[in-house]
Amino acid sequence: MPHALRGSRFHVGSTEIRRAKATSVADEESIGNRLKAWPDRTKDFLEEVRGEMKKVNYPGRKEVQATTTVVVITVFVFAAFFEVVDKLIEFGLSHLLKFFR
Repeated sequence: MPHALRGSRFHVGSTEIRRAKATSVADEESIGNRLKAWPDRTKDFLEEVRGEMKKVNYPGRKEVQATTTVVVITVFVFAAFFEVVDKLIEFGLSHLLKFFR
């Protein structure tokens, strides 16, 4: 843990902690060292991505069909609902405007 953060009373997400970390990282690592470490960091990142992608659970054909059916039906239900609401508002406003003519 960097010396600047030991015994700190700041909470985890505070701006002060982020500034202290950024300052300590900038002090400890020069741009040259960071450039030299880039290939290793990139390799580690890609290995972690590959590991996480192996954990992904892709849906089967039946599940995709079922959720697609639900979405399509829901879209039509909402379309019908908003059509009815639109007609009611149109009816109300047209009668209201006729009243004030």
